[in-house]
Parts: sequence; C-alpha cells; structure tokens
Amino acid sequence: MTETSILFVDDEDVIRKSFTRELTVEHFAVTAVAGGREAVSVLESGQPFDLVITDLMMPDVDGFGVLKAVKRYAPQTSVIILTGYGDMRTAIDALRLGADDFTLKPCEIEELVFRIRRCLEKRSLLQRLAAQNQQLEEEINYRRQVEAQLAESESRFRLALDTSSNGVWDRNLLTGEVYFGKNWRRTLGYEDVSEVIDDRSFENLLHPEDRERVLALRESYTQGLTDTYEAEFRMRNKAGAWQWILSRGQVVARDAGGKALRIIGTHTDITRLKEAEAELQRARTELEQRVQSRTVELSESNIALTVLLKKREADKTTLAEQVLSNTAKLVEPFLDRLKESGLNEQQGVLADILRSNINELTSPFASNFSSRLGRLTPAEIQVANLVKLGKRTKEIAAIMHLSPGTISIHRKNIRKKLDLTHQKTNLQTMLSINS
Repeated sequence: MTETSILFVDDEDVIRKSFTRELTVEHFAVTAVAGGREAVSVLESGQPFDLVITDLMMPDVDGFGVLKAVKRYAPQTSVIILTGYGDMRTAIDALRLGADDFTLKPCEIEELVFRIRRCLEKRSLLQRLAAQNQQLEEEINYRRQVEAQLAESESRFRLALDTSSNGVWDRNLLTGEVYFGKNWRRTLGYEDVSEVIDDRSFENLLHPEDRERVLALRESYTQGLTDTYEAEFRMRNKAGAWQWILSRGQVVARDAGGKALRIIGTHTDITRLKEAEAELQRARTELEQRVQSRTVELSESNIALTVLLKKREADKTTLAEQVLSNTAKLVEPFLDRLKESGLNEQQGVLADILRSNINELTSPFASNFSSRLGRLTPAEIQVANLVKLGKRTKEIAAIMHLSPGTISIHRKNIRKKLDLTHQKTNLQTMLSINS
C-alpha cells in the first residue's frame, strides 16, 4: 500500500523536526519545509501530496498563503492548520477559506495523527462521491447521446419516407375504381394484382383496431372537413404478419361544387420506425431505472457520510468530557496532596509547572464546556454553584427556600444544558473542573 504523503510547513526548527520524526514513525511519507515561501515553491513544482500541514503564523508567507497555493496547484489536497490558542479566530477564517481542519500548538502526536486520518477519510469519501457523480453524469450523457442518435436516425428516416414511397394508390371516388401500384403490393408481399383488386380488399387488410379510425379519417378528408389526409395504421401482409404503414393522400380532382372526385396517395412502410420508437422507449425506461438506482446509491452515500461526521463530533465531545473528568479524579487530587506534602522550593515550582501544563492541555475542552455555562438561568447558576460546593439537594433547597423537587428539576436542566444528560459524569466534578 502506498504511504500517505504529507508536506509539513513550520518555521520553528524544533517543532518541524519533532513532528517529522513522529509522523515518519506512524508510516507517513513527510516532506518538511521551513517556511511558506518554500512550501509554495514545492507546490508549484507539481510534486503531489495527500495532505499539507502548515503553521498559520510564519514570517515570509503565512499559512493563508500556503492554503491559497494548495487550492491553486493541488485543489484535491487536504489542509490542516497549526495555530496558537490566541489565533483561534484566524484559524476559523482559514477553515472558511477551505482548510479541512486545525489543531492548537502545542499538540500531542496522537491528536495530530487522529486529525490526519480523519481528513484522509473525509477525502476518500469525497473522492468516492465525486466518482459516483461522474459515473452518474456519464450515464446521463450516454442517455442523451442515445436519444440524439435515435432522434437523428428518426429524422433521416422520416426525410427518406417524405421523399420516397413504397407504393402509389389512386382512388376514383366517382366510379369507385381503385388502383394499387406494383410497389404498394410488393411492400405487403403480394405479387399478383388479383390478390388486391378493390377498396374492400384494402379494408379487409386493415388491423381491426385501426380500421374504424382510418376510414373515418378518409371520409372526413373527402367531405372537406379536414385539410390533409395522413394516417398511420397496421396492415396484414401476405405472410400474415402486421406491417405499419404511413399513408398520405391529396385530392387531385374536384367537381364544380368543390366535391372531391379523385385522391392519389402513397403508402410508406414505417415498421422500422415504429420498432425504433419502441426501442427508444425501452432504452429510456432502462436508463431512467439506472439513473434512479444511481440516485439511491448517491443518497445512501450522503447519508452514510453525514452519520459518520456526526459520529466523529460525538466522539470528540465524549473524549473531551472523559479527559476533563479523568483529570479531575486521577490527577488534580494527587497534585494537591503533593503540594501539601512539604515540597522544597524547587519541587514546588515543578509542581506548579506540571499543573499549568495540565491546565493548558485541557483548556480547549474546558473552554467548550464553559461556553455552555452561559445557557444557565440565574436560578440554575445558584444551584450549580452550591452543587460545586458539595451541597446535597435537601441542603440546597433549605438555602434557597425552595422544595427539593424544584432543586431536582434545576439539576436536570443544568445537566441537559451542559450536554451531560446521557453521560455518567459527576455534575459536581465537571463544575469544579471548569470553575
């Protein structure tokens, strides 16, 4: 399997070398450059990358410049922005300009690898979606080509029918005499004129379902009720099969009162045209079914992608809550005990640094949680503060002069607004962490 290629851009030598080494261990092919200008040059050269990771704030060409270069020279390449905590708004602007993700510096290699794999997975899903769209577009183009070809064939065929015929008929309405030309007979497989000699023979050859309609059309034309005579119908040939015929007629003689005396017309075999129309209809039906099938597949793919992205966000929220909870239960108590154990000055400084670093690592999660505290009402804020102090429901009720049931409702509302309803996380612990 081909290694995932990454262009890593950072002007800080220590960070660049550290992440390059760690990502190489994770089996990524990493190309590291020391600034935005060098990154743009590499992208201009056409060297392909699956992913670009770039620092946002750099002295020569910043992360926005690198992002623009990626969109210009390698638009299918994913981009992750590295930024300091104070540049969050700028990082969000980068996302709006097309970056796929961002992470705060400093960050653990595990978090960066997680974001890399998420970007690659998203890129793979989008590529599959684009391929399906392309395939659907090809199906639609194919349908258009078939329809165009059939329409062109039909047009040529109709032109040929208009300029030639398969037989001539001549009907004298005054005497009742009918003449059928040689090609007219041969079109239906009749060689001897005695086989088709009069008007009644023509009527007997008509398909039963077409007979009444055709005779009515002819009568309307001879009576002057219609301007033209043109009819499509089926006739039985000598072999007993049905052939589609296009018949056109024109009055060539009238009496002094304008009554039609004689009509001359042509018969044209349009069986092939009718078969082509039937084939076109079958092709359209089949293509519509294929398009519907592709549409369903595309819809299912979109649903799957949406579910996957929502699951990723839920996993991220769960991870944040677990980190905050575990930090409070497994780290903070021991740091407090260590601080109270009689440390010397140097040890105390190290303990403070350790606590500061832990707070820095958990601050992104805590900030998200703290922003939700703004949803609480004044009464809920009072209850939350008392819960944080370790007060029980009955004690809070007595302090606030409310019933225990009312306090229980406030506690449920607080958990709901802090997105803790379906979590086992202790409310006092979460409020203490983010106080």
